[in-house]
Amino acid sequence: MTTVTKFSKILALILFVTLPFFWFYLGLLVGIKQGTAKENYSPTTDTKTIGLYSTEQLRAKYTYGVYEYAEVWRANMNVPIKNSTDYAGVVRKPTGSSEWQEYIKIVSSPDQSKNNPYKIWVGDSLYLLLVDQNGGGSGEGIAKLAKVTQEKNTYEQIKCFYYVPERHESLDVENIMGLEDSDSPNCYNYTLDFM
Repeated sequence: MTTVTKFSKILALILFVTLPFFWFYLGLLVGIKQGTAKENYSPTTDTKTIGLYSTEQLRAKYTYGVYEYAEVWRANMNVPIKNSTDYAGVVRKPTGSSEWQEYIKIVSSPDQSKNNPYKIWVGDSLYLLLVDQNGGGSGEGIAKLAKVTQEKNTYEQIKCFYYVPERHESLDVENIMGLEDSDSPNCYNYTLDFM
């Protein structure tokens, strides 16, 4: 066997043994960076954390009447959030104010369901779309649409369906009402507590 052939075999053996470790560590590093992405994160200088959640959990904002509302998400299997607490819900502040106040706390039952407020609609009423982590992955889960009566601080669930991000990107209340109902027991794995 020539020296070149021996060298080639040794080099191939070294690469065969070390290359998987290289790809593993590279994937680990890239995965850590991906997990810190802040896609919907939109903090402003007037946002103050009230101790229930971290600023990384504050998501989309909406104005309805004399209040601004913001979604507060908690980390779950579908949504990695750095520095997340166990709090999920809706906070609000009077328009022009600088401090958010707790308004609706989402209590998941069991807690492993980790429901998040995926979207708020305003119109004739306030509508809240909740999605848990009990799906096939990639953001899928059991979605619940609740109609909130603000004057009485009450809610009524008006729809439950299986949520798939790719199919339900541009939903509004009217479209949701036309979706097929789910008979999953996870349709009722939450309560909304008004503060």
